[in-house]
Amino acid sequence: MCLFAILLGSALPAVAQEEQESPVTGIDDIVVTATRVETRLNKVPLSITAMSQETMDRRGIRDIKDLAAQTPGVDIPAGRVQRVAIRGIDSSAGAATSAVYIDDTPIQARNAAINYSGSTVPYIFDLERVEVLRGPQGTLFGASAQGGAIRFITPTPSLTTRSAYGRAQVNLTEDGDAGYEFGLAVGGPIVQDKLGFRASAYRAHSGGWIDRQSWQDPGDREENANGIDTTVVRLALNWRPTDWLTISPALYYQNVEQGDRGLLYTRCPSTVALDPTINPCPNGVSDPGNGKFLNYASLAATGEDEFYVPSLRINLDGETLSFTSVTSGLSRNVKQINDATYNNDRVSLGNNWLFPIVPGWEKAITWQAPETDQELFTQEMRLTNAGSGARLRWTVGAYYSVSELTSNTPIASPHYPDAYEAARGIPLAAKPFMVEGIYRYYGNEYTKETTKALFANLDFSILENLTLSAGIRQNWDELEYDIVERGVSYAGGVATAAGSMKEKPFTPRVALSWETSDTSLFYASWAQGYRAGGVNKAVPDICENDLKTLGIAGGGSYASDTTDSYEAGWKGSLFERRLSVQASAYHTTWDGIQQQIRLPCAFSMVANTATAVSKGVDLNLNWRATDALNLSAAIGYTDAEYQDTIIIGTSPLVYEGQTLGPSPWTVNLGVDYQFTAFQGRDAYLVARYNYRKANTGPFAYNFASSSLYDPTRVEGNAVNKLDLRVGMHLSDSLTGELFVENALNNVDLLYQDPTYIRGPLWFGETQRPRMIGAQLIARY
Repeated sequence: MCLFAILLGSALPAVAQEEQESPVTGIDDIVVTATRVETRLNKVPLSITAMSQETMDRRGIRDIKDLAAQTPGVDIPAGRVQRVAIRGIDSSAGAATSAVYIDDTPIQARNAAINYSGSTVPYIFDLERVEVLRGPQGTLFGASAQGGAIRFITPTPSLTTRSAYGRAQVNLTEDGDAGYEFGLAVGGPIVQDKLGFRASAYRAHSGGWIDRQSWQDPGDREENANGIDTTVVRLALNWRPTDWLTISPALYYQNVEQGDRGLLYTRCPSTVALDPTINPCPNGVSDPGNGKFLNYASLAATGEDEFYVPSLRINLDGETLSFTSVTSGLSRNVKQINDATYNNDRVSLGNNWLFPIVPGWEKAITWQAPETDQELFTQEMRLTNAGSGARLRWTVGAYYSVSELTSNTPIASPHYPDAYEAARGIPLAAKPFMVEGIYRYYGNEYTKETTKALFANLDFSILENLTLSAGIRQNWDELEYDIVERGVSYAGGVATAAGSMKEKPFTPRVALSWETSDTSLFYASWAQGYRAGGVNKAVPDICENDLKTLGIAGGGSYASDTTDSYEAGWKGSLFERRLSVQASAYHTTWDGIQQQIRLPCAFSMVANTATAVSKGVDLNLNWRATDALNLSAAIGYTDAEYQDTIIIGTSPLVYEGQTLGPSPWTVNLGVDYQFTAFQGRDAYLVARYNYRKANTGPFAYNFASSSLYDPTRVEGNAVNKLDLRVGMHLSDSLTGELFVENALNNVDLLYQDPTYIRGPLWFGETQRPRMIGAQLIARY
């Protein structure tokens, strides 16, 4: 890492370093663009958490999970598909409930009928800041912002000052592999005051700690298989040909390669029913507390998520008006391999085929190989007078986007015809329906979403310190879809769904803010959010009995759902600005929730279900106790549950009082102490403790009248995580640091799920075990 510092130091001539952001900075010292206009955080009537790159480095935040752990009201639910939940608004089906932006480009994806890839998120390197906006943001950020929005803001290339930023790290995970990261960003003027650039590159390897041992092949074993490799590159220009015109093209690239899923076998049958001599978990199940992390999948669940975000921003700035045009896109490709051996034969042939033993087949493996392409084009134009100092400040704009999602999901099971004959005693009548001879299922889906919108946002100073804010957005949305599924589970070997649907959602927002002093703002607001509806794929014939039992029909479309949110809050500073506070309370009603209905046959469909209410509080405190000691706390409380019992057909679908699933309490406490080390060097000690209470339900499986009732299910454990960092400023521009994350090595299971109702095979996940490391950060 010393070589890293030398290289960075020589990359650019040294320039005067800007004063580093102090860990005791008050809430009014960071500028955000949550309202599409640059405004200091303490002047925005909205619940926001904003962090600069310096703050995130100091806190060890490298990805969205780290960010969520230190932000009240934000969850990253465990599971195969990554998604973001804000203030309890979360659904595993349909369009995203929280918007994710890189600058002005929305990158979240719909959980479509055959899309197994979910949304992507950027890794955190060389950002100007991250903004987390809680509550519906439909007025300015459109659909899928009904819970809130997370914005990753990249640096604008400077036209006047050369700069560089670098970060290098090595680390070691207990009971696992070593990891590393190396990133470098440089920028500055090419032509003074006219043309600037910024370029960055980042590479990281996250060491794995879960061993995969195939239950079918003793020789197929991978130690620490769940490692991840990440590459990020960004190139940006900033051209100001005149004083009033700025043109800023940029390209963001990211590639994430996964060695295996972080899935643990936590319960396992002692033998395979078809062959009592075979133990599918020969080394026992996982015992995380004793460093035993085991997965017995027949093959590794590898994956690659690659995307590009090109953008072109044009600003025309006059004395009283400013015009902004943003043209951007997203091109994303996701490839995965998933072991489906434990599930597919069981669904078709019965529970004793959970671990298939097929005559004539040494290894009967079923694998899923989904591939998703996501293409997006967006054009937004905004006109504002917000910088004019007028009593009425306004922004009006127009938005257009086209999003195309293509998903291909084959499930290969070459042994299935022989398994069917062994199980039933007769040949597979639908054998010709095996696609290309090896696929028991092949699904193809294409969706195209077109959005047109007009929006406006205004701030009117009723009095010098009393402001009325109002916003409206009118959308015209169209969804076109074409789904074709082939395989042995469908009569005739094929099922189709095609058509289109249109909606015209309207999302308003109103807020009243009272600035009692330069450091105190009270506000109250009401806002609406929505996400677009969608369509189901066909439910296979093997689920017909389940549908008859439930009295429902499979397939069909589902409508959009909406949120209505009331919020009141205070942002202020006390004791000569030594204590800064952000506090808010909210009550959100979620109507017509798009929710996944999991059928006993293991397939699922989406329907609009009951109304839910999510209410709670968010609190951020930052106390400069002394000139050397800073204390902080981020606390969130969320109570989110259904308000009705909904019966579809003959079975309750959701129950009054059933939880939506978020962590009810999240607490993040921080201590930052600065001191003088040897030779008079400035040093610091940072400790952060994160606690997330487990949600104990009730869930649908807790109700005896539910088709999903399962008294064997247990809830997960609370998250407890202590991170420690000690660093020293080796020079004006170079900082060295030693750290330990999850210092108490809490590896309790976050959740445990059976593969089917009251089944003997259970999966679970845990957080990363204790990790120790060293890091260098340089800023010029």
